[in-house]
Amino acid sequence: MKRSAGAHGMVMGVGLLMAACGPASESESEIEVEVAGPGLEATVMKPGIPDTNGTPKLAWHTWKHAVVTALRSPLLKGDQIHPNIISTKILDAAPPGGVDGKEVFDHTVRCAAAAGTVVRHGEEVYLGRGMVSTASAWTEEGLSDPVIGNVLECVIAYVNDVADNIRVLLTGEHVTDDGDPHDDYIHREALWCAVPSTAFGAEVFVYATAPFIGHCGIDPESALEQRYCYKPENCGLNYMGPLADSIADGTCRPVRPLGLRPGQFICDGKPCTMTWLTDIEPDWCREPEREPGSALFPR
Repeated sequence: MKRSAGAHGMVMGVGLLMAACGPASESESEIEVEVAGPGLEATVMKPGIPDTNGTPKLAWHTWKHAVVTALRSPLLKGDQIHPNIISTKILDAAPPGGVDGKEVFDHTVRCAAAAGTVVRHGEEVYLGRGMVSTASAWTEEGLSDPVIGNVLECVIAYVNDVADNIRVLLTGEHVTDDGDPHDDYIHREALWCAVPSTAFGAEVFVYATAPFIGHCGIDPESALEQRYCYKPENCGLNYMGPLADSIADGTCRPVRPLGLRPGQFICDGKPCTMTWLTDIEPDWCREPEREPGSALFPR
């Protein structure tokens, strides 16, 4: 899961420098903030929307192919969940020894369905929050792969069973702005870029920010794997190295002048999603307690 230039044609960054900080070039200014953080991050408004993490890794990696299938179908047929989605079995009870997909589907609806959308299936109720602004048409039509990628990023941001109930802020050109300043979210974690994948369901490319790298108790690649992966052969996570390196090579550009819309970058024509934390040393930055013979991380 090492960095491989050109592997996906997408490189990402985050813009946080306020205009008053001087006329340095975009790349130079961005790297200065990457190294300096989080001082400026506490002073700028971050247009985005938060939610609570805790979607189990096993559930996500079991059902991520079904999520892609669901997003390619309309969410509803009439006032019922579309038969194409029902056929994925993501809403069925868990088989013996297995895990159901209801929590994964719940977060998918929160991310993709427009705010105020109420979907019922049996005794379950799923509520849309419209976190990905470009996905609001899902109730009536299947989404395009670029939009599906952004929805996958939204769900992925909350995949983690190292620690539950951790609030994570999302920013990105496609992320809904709830209007709050989000003053508590002063620690950039990583930039995530996902595309639908036949092999993995979601192919994910992740760039670690300088504050995350500097304060994490273990190396950032291992930390992000611990956060997201269940089994290495089914993970689909590609660690692309420090975000500052991708800024320096000039292949990523901010959506707007630096400081105006922090955390919004387009890379190779694709907007991606940044995660922000209130804790600069999250639990997945701690050395995992490996089970005997374990090759990766505890479940």
